[in-house]
Amino acid sequence: MTRAGTTAPVAHRPGAGSLLLAQLRYSVVGLWRVRVVLIFTFVLPLVWLLVVGAIAGNETIDSASGVRVMQFVTPVALSMGVLYAAYPTVAISLAEARELGILKRLRGTPLPAWTYLAGRIGGALVFALGSVAASLAVGVLGFGVQIVWRTLLATVVTLVVGIACFATLGLAVAALAPSQSFAQGASIGTAVGLTFVSGLFSFGGSVPAWLETIGDVFPLKPFNELLQSQFNPFHPGAGWDWGKLAVVAGWAAAAALVAVRFFRWDAGLRGGGSPAPAVPPSPVPTLMAAPRAQTRRPPSAAAMVLAQARFALRAAWRDPGSIFFALVMPVGLYALILATQGQDAGEMSGVPFPVFYAASMVAYGAGVAVFLNLPEAVMVARDRGVLKRLRGTPLQTWQYLAGRTLAGLAFTVVIAAAVLAVGVAFYDVTVTAAGLLVGLVVLQVGALTMTACGFAVASRVPNAKSVGAVGLVILLPLSFFSDVFVVGGPEWMRTVGSFFPLLHVQRVLKAAWDPGGAEIAWASLGVLLLWLVVAGAVAVRFFRWETRAGQ
Repeated sequence: MTRAGTTAPVAHRPGAGSLLLAQLRYSVVGLWRVRVVLIFTFVLPLVWLLVVGAIAGNETIDSASGVRVMQFVTPVALSMGVLYAAYPTVAISLAEARELGILKRLRGTPLPAWTYLAGRIGGALVFALGSVAASLAVGVLGFGVQIVWRTLLATVVTLVVGIACFATLGLAVAALAPSQSFAQGASIGTAVGLTFVSGLFSFGGSVPAWLETIGDVFPLKPFNELLQSQFNPFHPGAGWDWGKLAVVAGWAAAAALVAVRFFRWDAGLRGGGSPAPAVPPSPVPTLMAAPRAQTRRPPSAAAMVLAQARFALRAAWRDPGSIFFALVMPVGLYALILATQGQDAGEMSGVPFPVFYAASMVAYGAGVAVFLNLPEAVMVARDRGVLKRLRGTPLQTWQYLAGRTLAGLAFTVVIAAAVLAVGVAFYDVTVTAAGLLVGLVVLQVGALTMTACGFAVASRVPNAKSVGAVGLVILLPLSFFSDVFVVGGPEWMRTVGSFFPLLHVQRVLKAAWDPGGAEIAWASLGVLLLWLVVAGAVAVRFFRWETRAGQ
C-alpha cells in the first residue's frame, strides 16, 4: 500500500531501441562462446590468408603504384569471413534457440519477435564486420594491401548486401532444419561446398567450365568477384556491377521468402504433432535382459568394451555435424579436387595424384574423428558428471575409454573405405590386397596416435568447448602444412608439418596404397609411434575424471 498523497512508481517499458540493443549484446556474447563460429569466422580466413601469402609470396606487381600480389588475395579472405560469419551463425543460433524452447517462450514475454530475430542477424553483422576488419588489418599491415578509396562506397554496399544475403540464407536453413545439429552440419557443409565451387580455394588456378557455371548460379562467387574488382586498383570506375549485385540480392529475397513460409517457433513437427522428448541413451550398456530367478554371470570386459563401441558409433551416426566433417567433407573434397585437377594430374611424391590425395583426405578425416570428435565427446561426458558416476556402475573407466577409442578406430576405417571407393569407381585408383592390409594396420597406428594427441590436448584444457576450439586451431593450420589443403607448397611448410603426426599419417597411407607395390614408410611410422608414446604419457599423467571446482 502507498501512503495518502503519494504515487506508486510507474515502471516504464523499454523502447524498441533498448530492446534491440540488449538482444544484440546477448547475441554477440552468445556467439563469442560458440567455438565453431569463432574458428570459421576468424581463424579460417586468417589462416588461409597467411598460408597463401607464404606460398604465393607478396612480390610487387607494379613498381610505380606499389601494388603487390596480396592485393588480389585479401578480398577472398573477406568473402570467406562474411560467408561463415553470417550464414552458419544465424542458422545454428536460431535452430538451437528453437530446440531449447527459447523461441516458444518468447510468446509469453513482452519482447517482440522481430526484435529477437533482428538481434540474431545483428550479431552476425557484428561478427562479419569483425572478420572483415581482422583480415583487412592483416592485409594492410602485413602485406601492404592498399585501400581503393574511389570504390569505398561500392565496397560498403556490397558488404551490406552480402551479409544480408547470407544471413537470410541462414534464416532459411534454420526454418527447414529439424534440429540444431542438422542446421550446423547443413549450413557449414554447404558453406564449405560453396567455397570450393566458387573458386575461393583455387586462387591462381583454373577450374572446369562446368564448375564455373555452377559457381555463377550461387551468390558467393559474384559477391567475391565484386570485392576483387573493388580492390583492384587497375580496374576503372567506382566499383559498381549491378548485375552481380542483383544476383546476391535475389538470393537474399528468395531466402527471405523461404524463411517466412517455413519458419517455426517451436520444435514441434510440421504436421502439428509434437515429437517425443529425446532421452539420451545411457553410456552404461544394458547387456542383460530383465532379471530372472536364476543368477547370470556378469558381462565380460570384452563385452563391455564392445557395447561402449556400439553406443559411441550410434551416437556419432546420429550427429550430422560429426558425420559431415569427418566423413562427408573428406569424401566430397576428394571428388571435387580430382574433378577440378583432372584424372590425369600426374604424380605427386612418386604416386598418382588420386592415390596421394586419397591418403591426404583420409588423414584429415581421421584427424577430425579421433583428434577432435572423440576427446570432445569424452570431455562432454566428464563435464556432465558421467565419468564420475561410472564409479557406481559395473562399467570401469578403462572399458569406457577403450570402447570409445575402438569406435573411433572403426570410424577411420569407414572414412578410408569411402574415399577409396570414390577413387576406384571414378578415378582408376588401384590398391593391391597387400596395400589394403598394410594400409589398415598403419591407419590404426596413425589413428591411435592422433587419439592420444587429442586426449593430451584435452588433459590441459578446462572443458569440452575448450578442447574443441583448441583442437580446431591446431588441426586447421596443420592441414595446410601437411599436404591436405595445399599441395606442393614451399618446402619449409612441409618441414614444419614433418614435426607433427598428420603429415606422417598421410605418408604411411600413401606408401601402403602405392599401386607399384605396398611399402611401409618406416621413418613416418617411427614418428607416429614416438608421438603415441609421448602424447599418451601426457594424457595419462594429466587427464582428470572430474571437473575442478569453479569450472
